[in-house]
Amino acid sequence: MSTNSIIHDNISTPIDPDPALVSQSAVNSTCYQSFINSSCFKYTKIIIIVIYALNIVAWGGMLFLILVGAANKTMSDEETRKIWIEIDSQILNALFCVTGIGLIPWRVCDLYQLYSKKHRHKLLQRHSYTTNLLWIQIVVWSFIANSIFQIGMAVCMWSMNMYTRPAWLVGMFVGLGCVSGAFAGLVQFILRRDTKKKAKIEHDRTIILNS
Repeated sequence: MSTNSIIHDNISTPIDPDPALVSQSAVNSTCYQSFINSSCFKYTKIIIIVIYALNIVAWGGMLFLILVGAANKTMSDEETRKIWIEIDSQILNALFCVTGIGLIPWRVCDLYQLYSKKHRHKLLQRHSYTTNLLWIQIVVWSFIANSIFQIGMAVCMWSMNMYTRPAWLVGMFVGLGCVSGAFAGLVQFILRRDTKKKAKIEHDRTIILNS
Protein backbone atom coordinates (compact mmCIF):
# COMPACT_ATOMS: atom_id res chain seq x y z
CA MET A 1 0.00 0.00 0.00
CA SER A 2 1.38 3.42 -0.97
CA THR A 3 1.94 6.30 1.41
CA ASN A 4 -0.78 8.40 -0.27
CA SER A 5 -3.39 5.68 0.17
CA ILE A 6 -2.50 5.31 3.88
CA ILE A 7 -2.88 9.08 4.41
CA HIS A 8 -6.19 9.05 2.51
CA ASP A 9 -7.53 6.20 4.64
CA ASN A 10 -6.54 7.99 7.86
CA ILE A 11 -8.17 11.25 6.78
CA SER A 12 -11.37 9.63 5.52
CA THR A 13 -11.82 7.52 8.63
CA PRO A 14 -14.30 9.30 10.95
CA ILE A 15 -13.00 10.06 14.40
CA ASP A 16 -15.56 9.45 17.12
CA PRO A 17 -15.47 11.92 19.99
CA ASP A 18 -14.35 10.67 23.35
CA PRO A 19 -17.53 9.64 25.24
CA ALA A 20 -15.98 10.79 28.51
CA LEU A 21 -15.35 14.30 27.16
CA VAL A 22 -18.83 14.51 25.66
CA SER A 23 -20.38 13.36 28.93
CA GLN A 24 -18.32 15.86 30.95
CA SER A 25 -19.33 18.70 28.61
CA ALA A 26 -22.99 17.76 28.95
CA VAL A 27 -22.69 17.65 32.74
CA ASN A 28 -21.02 21.09 32.84
CA SER A 29 -23.72 22.55 30.59
CA THR A 30 -26.47 21.03 32.73
CA CYS A 31 -24.90 22.37 35.94
CA TYR A 32 -24.55 25.84 34.43
CA GLN A 33 -28.17 25.89 33.24
CA SER A 34 -29.36 24.64 36.63
CA PHE A 35 -27.44 27.43 38.37
CA ILE A 36 -28.77 30.09 35.98
CA ASN A 37 -32.35 28.91 36.53
CA SER A 38 -32.01 28.52 40.30
CA SER A 39 -33.84 30.76 42.77
CA CYS A 40 -30.52 31.68 44.41
CA PHE A 41 -29.15 33.18 41.18
CA LYS A 42 -32.47 34.85 40.38
CA TYR A 43 -32.82 36.63 43.74
CA THR A 44 -29.12 37.51 43.89
CA LYS A 45 -29.40 39.18 40.48
CA ILE A 46 -32.51 41.08 41.57
CA ILE A 47 -30.81 42.30 44.76
CA ILE A 48 -27.74 43.51 42.83
CA ILE A 49 -29.91 45.32 40.27
CA VAL A 50 -31.98 46.98 43.02
CA ILE A 51 -28.84 48.15 44.87
CA TYR A 52 -27.38 49.48 41.61
CA ALA A 53 -30.61 51.32 40.72
CA LEU A 54 -30.96 52.79 44.22
CA ASN A 55 -27.41 54.15 44.05
CA ILE A 56 -28.15 55.86 40.73
CA VAL A 57 -31.38 57.35 42.09
CA ALA A 58 -29.78 58.48 45.37
CA TRP A 59 -26.63 60.07 43.93
CA GLY A 60 -28.52 61.45 40.93
CA GLY A 61 -31.14 62.97 43.22
CA MET A 62 -28.45 64.51 45.41
CA LEU A 63 -26.74 66.02 42.36
CA PHE A 64 -30.06 67.44 41.14
CA LEU A 65 -30.81 69.04 44.53
CA ILE A 66 -27.36 70.64 44.64
CA LEU A 67 -27.65 71.97 41.08
CA VAL A 68 -31.07 73.58 41.67
CA GLY A 69 -29.86 75.14 44.92
CA ALA A 70 -32.05 73.11 47.28
CA ALA A 71 -29.02 72.15 49.39
CA ASN A 72 -27.44 75.60 49.65
CA LYS A 73 -28.20 75.85 53.37
CA THR A 74 -26.00 72.82 54.06
CA MET A 75 -23.11 74.18 51.95
CA SER A 76 -20.81 76.61 53.74
CA ASP A 77 -19.55 78.23 50.52
CA GLU A 78 -19.46 77.89 46.72
CA GLU A 79 -16.27 75.82 46.79
CA THR A 80 -17.95 73.18 48.98
CA ARG A 81 -20.86 73.08 46.54
CA LYS A 82 -18.52 72.51 43.59
CA ILE A 83 -16.68 69.74 45.45
CA TRP A 84 -19.92 67.88 46.18
CA ILE A 85 -21.04 68.28 42.55
CA GLU A 86 -17.73 66.73 41.48
CA ILE A 87 -18.09 63.86 43.98
CA ASP A 88 -21.63 63.08 42.81
CA SER A 89 -20.62 63.31 39.15
CA GLN A 90 -17.66 60.96 39.60
CA ILE A 91 -19.77 58.38 41.46
CA LEU A 92 -22.51 58.48 38.81
CA ASN A 93 -19.89 58.18 36.07
CA ALA A 94 -18.45 55.09 37.78
CA LEU A 95 -21.93 53.55 38.11
CA PHE A 96 -22.65 54.12 34.41
CA CYS A 97 -19.26 52.61 33.54
CA VAL A 98 -20.37 49.34 35.17
CA THR A 99 -22.83 48.77 32.33
CA GLY A 100 -21.48 51.02 29.57
CA ILE A 101 -17.90 49.73 29.75
CA GLY A 102 -18.28 46.52 31.77
CA LEU A 103 -20.61 44.98 29.18
CA ILE A 104 -18.41 45.81 26.18
CA PRO A 105 -17.20 42.17 25.68
CA TRP A 106 -20.79 40.93 25.39
CA ARG A 107 -21.85 43.83 23.17
CA VAL A 108 -18.89 43.30 20.83
CA CYS A 109 -19.75 39.59 20.77
CA ASP A 110 -23.31 40.48 19.73
CA LEU A 111 -21.95 42.75 16.98
CA TYR A 112 -19.64 40.01 15.68
CA GLN A 113 -22.39 37.39 15.66
CA LEU A 114 -24.76 39.83 13.96
CA TYR A 115 -22.57 39.89 10.84
CA SER A 116 -21.39 36.28 11.08
CA LYS A 117 -23.84 33.91 9.42
CA LYS A 118 -22.13 30.98 11.10
CA HIS A 119 -22.80 32.28 14.63
CA ARG A 120 -25.91 34.39 14.02
CA HIS A 121 -28.20 31.72 15.46
CA LYS A 122 -26.60 32.29 18.89
CA LEU A 123 -27.49 35.98 18.68
CA LEU A 124 -31.07 35.16 17.69
CA GLN A 125 -31.37 32.80 20.65
CA ARG A 126 -30.31 35.53 23.08
CA HIS A 127 -32.49 38.18 21.44
CA SER A 128 -35.54 35.95 21.23
CA TYR A 129 -37.92 38.88 21.78
CA THR A 130 -38.16 39.36 18.00
CA THR A 131 -37.44 37.54 14.74
CA ASN A 132 -36.83 40.79 12.85
CA LEU A 133 -33.09 41.06 12.27
CA LEU A 134 -33.37 44.81 11.60
CA TRP A 135 -34.62 45.50 15.13
CA ILE A 136 -31.88 43.35 16.61
CA GLN A 137 -29.35 45.29 14.53
CA ILE A 138 -30.74 48.59 15.86
CA VAL A 139 -30.54 47.35 19.46
CA VAL A 140 -26.99 46.02 19.08
CA TRP A 141 -25.69 49.22 17.49
CA SER A 142 -27.48 51.36 20.09
CA PHE A 143 -25.68 49.49 22.87
CA ILE A 144 -22.37 49.86 21.00
CA ALA A 145 -23.00 53.61 20.73
CA ASN A 146 -23.82 53.72 24.45
CA SER A 147 -20.46 52.12 25.27
CA ILE A 148 -18.59 54.54 22.99
CA PHE A 149 -20.26 57.57 24.58
CA GLN A 150 -19.56 56.19 28.05
CA ILE A 151 -15.88 55.78 27.18
CA GLY A 152 -15.83 59.42 26.07
CA MET A 153 -17.53 60.43 29.30
CA ALA A 154 -15.02 58.46 31.39
CA VAL A 155 -12.07 60.02 29.55
CA CYS A 156 -13.44 63.51 30.23
CA MET A 157 -14.15 62.81 33.90
CA TRP A 158 -10.87 61.05 34.67
CA SER A 159 -8.39 63.02 32.55
CA MET A 160 -9.51 66.57 33.43
CA ASN A 161 -10.09 68.32 36.73
CA MET A 162 -13.33 70.06 37.58
CA TYR A 163 -11.90 73.52 36.84
CA THR A 164 -10.72 72.85 33.27
CA ARG A 165 -13.29 70.25 32.16
CA PRO A 166 -15.66 71.68 29.48
CA ALA A 167 -19.23 71.45 30.77
CA TRP A 168 -20.66 71.22 27.24
CA LEU A 169 -18.50 68.18 26.44
CA VAL A 170 -19.60 66.34 29.58
CA GLY A 171 -23.23 67.25 28.92
CA MET A 172 -22.99 66.00 25.34
CA PHE A 173 -21.59 62.59 26.32
CA VAL A 174 -24.08 62.24 29.18
CA GLY A 175 -27.02 63.10 26.93
CA LEU A 176 -25.98 60.86 24.04
CA GLY A 177 -25.13 57.98 26.37
CA CYS A 178 -28.46 58.18 28.18
CA VAL A 179 -30.46 58.47 24.96
CA SER A 180 -28.73 55.52 23.24
CA GLY A 181 -28.96 53.27 26.30
CA ALA A 182 -32.57 54.20 27.08
CA PHE A 183 -33.59 53.78 23.42
CA ALA A 184 -32.12 50.27 23.21
CA GLY A 185 -33.76 49.26 26.49
CA LEU A 186 -37.12 50.71 25.44
CA VAL A 187 -37.05 48.90 22.09
CA GLN A 188 -36.29 45.61 23.83
CA PHE A 189 -39.12 46.17 26.33
CA ILE A 190 -41.69 46.97 23.62
CA LEU A 191 -40.67 44.06 21.37
CA ARG A 192 -40.63 41.63 24.30
CA ARG A 193 -44.08 42.82 25.40
CA ASP A 194 -45.49 42.43 21.87
CA THR A 195 -43.98 38.95 21.54
CA LYS A 196 -45.52 37.84 24.84
CA LYS A 197 -48.87 39.31 23.79
CA LYS A 198 -48.81 37.43 20.46
CA ALA A 199 -47.79 34.21 22.21
CA LYS A 200 -50.69 34.58 24.66
CA ILE A 201 -53.16 35.18 21.82
CA GLU A 202 -51.90 32.11 19.97
CA HIS A 203 -52.12 30.05 23.17
CA ASP A 204 -55.70 31.16 23.84
CA ARG A 205 -56.65 30.48 20.23
CA THR A 206 -55.20 26.97 20.44
CA ILE A 207 -57.16 26.27 23.62
CA ILE A 208 -60.39 27.48 21.99
CA LEU A 209 -59.84 25.37 18.87
CA ASN A 210 -59.05 22.27 20.92
CA SER A 211 -62.04 22.68 23.21
